[in-house]
Amino acid sequence: MENNSANNKRIAKNTMFLYFRMLLALVVGLYTSRVVLQTLGISDYGLYNVVGGIITLFTFINGTLATGTQRFMSFALGEQNFDKMKSVFSTTMVLHALFSLIIVVIAEVVGLWLLYNKMQIPDGRMVAALWVFQFSIFATMVSMMQVPYMATLIAHEKMEIYAYVNIFDVIMKLLIVYLIQIVDYDKLIFYAFLIFVVNISSILIYLFYCRAKYKETRSIVCFDKSTFKEIASFSGWNIFGCGAVALQGQGVNILLNMFFGTVVNAARGIAFQVNGIILQFVNNFQVAVNPQIVKLYASDQKEEMIKLVLNNSKFAAYLFLFIAVPAFIEIEFVLKIWLGEYPDYAPVFLRIIIVQSLIQTMTRPIAMAIHAVGKMKAVNLTAGSALLLILPISYILLKLGCSPVTIFLVNIIPWLFEVFFELYLLKRYINFPMSIFYLKIYGVVFPMALALFVVPYLAYLFLPLEEWARFVAVCVVSVITSAVTIYYLGLSKHLREMVLEKAKSIVTSKIHR
Repeated sequence: MENNSANNKRIAKNTMFLYFRMLLALVVGLYTSRVVLQTLGISDYGLYNVVGGIITLFTFINGTLATGTQRFMSFALGEQNFDKMKSVFSTTMVLHALFSLIIVVIAEVVGLWLLYNKMQIPDGRMVAALWVFQFSIFATMVSMMQVPYMATLIAHEKMEIYAYVNIFDVIMKLLIVYLIQIVDYDKLIFYAFLIFVVNISSILIYLFYCRAKYKETRSIVCFDKSTFKEIASFSGWNIFGCGAVALQGQGVNILLNMFFGTVVNAARGIAFQVNGIILQFVNNFQVAVNPQIVKLYASDQKEEMIKLVLNNSKFAAYLFLFIAVPAFIEIEFVLKIWLGEYPDYAPVFLRIIIVQSLIQTMTRPIAMAIHAVGKMKAVNLTAGSALLLILPISYILLKLGCSPVTIFLVNIIPWLFEVFFELYLLKRYINFPMSIFYLKIYGVVFPMALALFVVPYLAYLFLPLEEWARFVAVCVVSVITSAVTIYYLGLSKHLREMVLEKAKSIVTSKIHR
């Protein structure tokens, strides 16, 4: 019991640091995004989004190795095996160096071919597109080398360092916004260069911190064959799954560029940026919880792990809905206040992405449980194939004359199949209660999402208020509706008692202070 209490306190502490980081980034990000869009213009903003996105097609190996590194570092820490941690760190450093070189070669060949032969680049902007592409490649290469250090931080659950580094990022982004407005040079090229410099600087901070704090990161770089086999067994099939995610996301972005041009890419980029801000409220919570899932499995506490996975899925969905519901309703007003002028498709893109993100939010803990188990072949073959099918389907639909909105709607479907595949396999591996997930997670969250939407939407439709007053009213109504509904319908009796007791203790401490 004491161990569980300590774990919960650690999760709460780490979540707090991550939320501080998020709120800081949110405030500055809203300001800088507006200025960047206005300074670059919609076309160049879309060009930056799609050209930089090409590199994502070649970085799925980075995501694969990052997942494997984090899993094995957390597992070794859960076993309290320091020698294993050193071996994992050292071996993954060699792997990341090797694959970063491979990605550079592939990107320079295949990526440039796409840029010259398949992309719709506005007249006179090919040179700028090439510079953006090269800066993106270099940034990706360096970011791959810092993955073992980031995995070490997450395994040790030292989330506060993110908040400190984020202060640096925020200051630098404000400086970037100032510089691109006063420097008399191509704004897009200069912006891409400055983003590259900031990324490199942040990576160096993480590197120096880890080497000063954790002994396993100071070991002489060597290649351990047995450790390599373990990581390769885990990551080999994961490459297919991560590659499918990258191709599904950025492949669709490239298809949209081929058929509709950079303005639609700008709309997609804005929609994903807003959705990313909303997801920060969930991701920070889940990043803090994920190492505990792996450690519980490593210490053979499977029942506790299953409880944590189910609670993670449910609470993450609640956090997401708190922010997503008012954003879904008032997105046109939010974009107008935030950006002024925005691409036509941005609001409808964002609403569709929010629905997709709700599904993904509930699925992530399931994926982390499979990572903890370490059996990656079946899940990546099934889920990855479902995601890859979206590309030929999207291409056929675009050839038939379908709109970008149709493509976004179709992209939701494979994520529903992915959930089923992952749950089925997790049931085979650790007897995970598949039916309970559908009944107590999907069966609760989806009806609740509808209930949370109805009342504030009625306020949006019928309150005779000006835009600002209506926005505030919708947000207030949404928060109250969400809090009451989640408390009485979304929480068990035991959890309601815990929340009430915690609230009483906070009030009492304030009164006696």
